[in-house]
Parts: sequence; C-alpha cells; structure tokens
Amino acid sequence: MEISAVKTETWRAAILTFESKEEYANPFLDVVITAAFTGPAGEQIIREAYWDGGCIYRVSFAPTAPGTWGYALVAPPRCGLNGVTGTVEAVPYRGDLAIYRHGFLKVAEGGRHLAYDDGTPFFWLGDTHWEFAFGERWDESNHPEMDSQFKGMVDRRVNQGFTVYQTNLRSDLGPGAHLFWRKDGPDVPNVEFYQQELDRRMLYLADAGLINALGQAWFFSVQGDGGVEHQKHLARYLVARYGALPIVWTLAGEIAGYDADADLRAARIDGWREVALEIERRCGYATLQTAHYTNERPFADYYQDEDWFDFTLNQAGHGDYLIRATDYADFFADHPRKPFVEGEALYELCSTLEEMGCRKCTDDMLRRVAYMTIQMGGCGYTYGAQGIWDNVWEKPAEPDPMMAIFNRFGVTWAEAVDAPGAAQMGYMRRFYEENRFWELVPYHMGAPEGNLFAKKRPLATVSSDLARIIAYYGDTARKGLVIDGVAEGSIYRMRWFDPRTGVYRDGECAPATSGSVELPVKPDLGDWLAVLEREGQQG
Repeated sequence: MEISAVKTETWRAAILTFESKEEYANPFLDVVITAAFTGPAGEQIIREAYWDGGCIYRVSFAPTAPGTWGYALVAPPRCGLNGVTGTVEAVPYRGDLAIYRHGFLKVAEGGRHLAYDDGTPFFWLGDTHWEFAFGERWDESNHPEMDSQFKGMVDRRVNQGFTVYQTNLRSDLGPGAHLFWRKDGPDVPNVEFYQQELDRRMLYLADAGLINALGQAWFFSVQGDGGVEHQKHLARYLVARYGALPIVWTLAGEIAGYDADADLRAARIDGWREVALEIERRCGYATLQTAHYTNERPFADYYQDEDWFDFTLNQAGHGDYLIRATDYADFFADHPRKPFVEGEALYELCSTLEEMGCRKCTDDMLRRVAYMTIQMGGCGYTYGAQGIWDNVWEKPAEPDPMMAIFNRFGVTWAEAVDAPGAAQMGYMRRFYEENRFWELVPYHMGAPEGNLFAKKRPLATVSSDLARIIAYYGDTARKGLVIDGVAEGSIYRMRWFDPRTGVYRDGECAPATSGSVELPVKPDLGDWLAVLEREGQQG
C-alpha cells in the first residue's frame, strides 16, 4: 500500500499518521513500528512511530535535504502496516529562523564549539526552565505585559537573542510523577497529557526557533527496581514523538547526585548511561547528547571519554564554591577535545549559597561567570533567574523550607523575567558572534597573580594570527596586559565594549613594540571588554 505524498520544508517536522488493524494490550511496549526514509542522495534516516491513542501511530520526520524522500514501514504483520510506502516532498526552508536555515546542531570541526548542520557556528545562549512542561501557565499570566506566562517568556527570550531553552520534564516529582504515564498499566503513555499539554509547548519552542535542551527527570529517578528501564521507556517515547524537533538531550538534572555513598553515585552514573545509549540507538539524527552535571570541584568529568557524550554541560553552582578562572583552565587542560557550555551558575536574583553570608545574585555577578566561561575556552552559557527556574507564581506567605534556601527574597517569575541580566546575555551573544568567537583561543598568561589588592589582569582570547584580541576586565581587574608574539610595527585599532548596555566606544590605537602590544587599564569601574583589531603596520 502506498500513502499520498506529504509536503514540508527542510528541517521542519512532518507528521505521518497510520492506523493499526491490531489493538495491543500495551500499545507502546508490545509493538515497534519504524519508518525507513531514503533521501534524494541516498541518505537514510530511521524513525520510530509513537502511539497516539487507540490504534493510531504517528511518525515525526524532518527531512535534512530538499527533494523526494521515500519511506517504507517495518511493522508486525498483524497490524497491517508492514511494507506500507509513501513519500515526503521536501522544499527548502524559506523562513528566517537559523535552526531551519542551517540545520540541526552538531560538534564543529576541531571539537571546540558547536555548529549547525551546514557548519555555521552556533553560540549557545540558554535560559533555564525546569517547570516548562506543565507548571508554567499557558492561558494565564500575572505579568502586566503578557497574556500567557509560557508564551510570554518564550517570546521575551527570543527577542533578547537566546538560542536555547534548557528544560526538564520533572517526570519524577510532584504532579509530573503522574502525568506522563497512564495509571491502568505499566509504562503506557498518557497520550492525553502529551496531546493537550506537552505537544503545544514543544512545538511553540520549535516554532520560535529555539533548541530545547531537554532533560527527563532528576538524578534519583534511575534508583530502585525498574528505575532504569522506566527512564529508558520514557526516552524511547520522547525520541519517537519529539526527536524530529530541534532538540539536545541532557538526560537528567545533576546526574550523579550529592550523596557520599560512592556506590550510589556510580549506580546513578551507570543508570543514566543506559538511558543515553537508548537515546543514541533510537534517534535517527545523531542528535547531540550531554548530561547536566553535578556541582563539584574540580568540575565533574564523568562520561568525558564516551562516544555518545558530545559536549560538557557544566555546573559551577550558586556560590557554594568559589568560581575561578583556574577551575575552567584546569578542566580544559584535562579535557580539551569536547565543546564546553556553562550550564548552571549564579541564577539572577537567586539567594546565593556563600558561606560568608547570603545575598541576592546580581547581573554583575552572573556576567563575570558568563564572560569568564567564554574567555577561558567555552562556547556557550545558560542563564537562569530565580522565580523562573522554579516557577514561583506569587510571593509565598511563608517560605517553603525546601526551596527557601534559593528564594529568601521571595522573587516571583513576573519580577524575574524583567531582570536586567537576560538582556545583557543577549548583548554577550551578539558581541562574541560579531568578533567570531569560534576563531578565538585563550591567551595563557602564566601563573595566576593572586589577589594583589584586587589588581588583577584581564582574561584574554586571541585569534591564531593575533589579528584580533579580546580582553575581559572583571570588576576587580585593575591592571592592563601585555600580549606577546605580535608582528613588529603592527597597529591595533581599539574599542571598548560595555557589557551592561551592549554599546561600543572608541579607544586609542595601540602600536606594537618589541613584538608586544600593551592593553591599557579599563576606562571605568565595573567590568569592560577591550577589542583590538590589527589594521596595518607602522611606516
């Protein structure tokens, strides 16, 4: 049997619908239906069908090249779908969204940053939404400028320049423990929840051009009898239903947990590895995978040498440890072969966990970590805001004993969405894209100076030919910096960049002498960036 052709744009998911003649006791676990797609150049993508209620099975497929894609189903004979064929006609994407103009993400050549499928560099700028799946309200808002909490936040972040929504299904806590599966059978998907709630959220993010960095649950969900298999089943269903959307799989929150029991830690790491391998086996797009790391010093590094693990999603924490440039330098020295994204550090407006005393995290504090990450060799940063990550609708009359440690100031999502740091992260992304971040490498300055009464040097990155120099002066940087190895007589045009406003201002030209160019001290208090570009030679 041949099905009529379906038409879609490249990299945009089309949904193919089929009806089984057989009804199964467990319509998810008792049957596997796959569609093998063959593209115009012979490329092949295999996608599994997902059960969507009754006898209905659907295949989500995004063509990766224009032209005619043929497909054939492989299914149990009794369901009447085995051997069914059809075509998908793919036309070039005509819109403005980068993820569909350039294709899904991959690790760039050289392994230092991420890129779209066509090789265009990708700057990861994420926003943290652990309650996106069902907690954030779709038809209601208590923010005066937004009709929908969920859609309003997405639209705001897109306008600010974010490229990633870092999310988690929370399938193991509170309401989430009962939403994803039916109560009348083992691991039977609750399709009504997907159809009525999760689908529209996943599609809204995709239609906005955002990559969804999706976790399934928190670390402890693989513990106990059947825990690993349960999460593997969820992974299988998620890959089938949403794997043709712009996705990065992040497995779970804080994979290893924080217990002192080494065997328990190892069991969690091993359990989530099984889930990752299930995703890799089921996914037809070689979609990027990582793991949301635990907050450790030295930085966590499990999975680094495993093939499925594509890049690091670090957690530097919220003040419970100092966050230092040397932490990043040490990690990159040990693990130089994979891209690095700082995935969780100092949520804006969060109550810090510093031993010297709690304070509200400011935009100045998070900017320091964000720019430090990139200057030390990272390729992206995930922002977060108190009140959004944990979905605080209104100020609590009494603090929640569990969560008050992070929200001692009673911050709500409606306050947090207007916090200044998010817009400043958009300025950061634009700055690094303008200055071709993918060509920059850290300039190693030797041993750290120590405090020296806060007279610290800036952190510098340079292009391989030293034609471009970027220096980040943190709030405590009160010294300049000498860059060695430049061509004698070179002239550098210098500009200052204000990370609070996203505005450049001109500086003085800097001539090279004796094979070096000297960067001056910063122009004012606070943090600044200096951009030096070689313009020519002295006569």
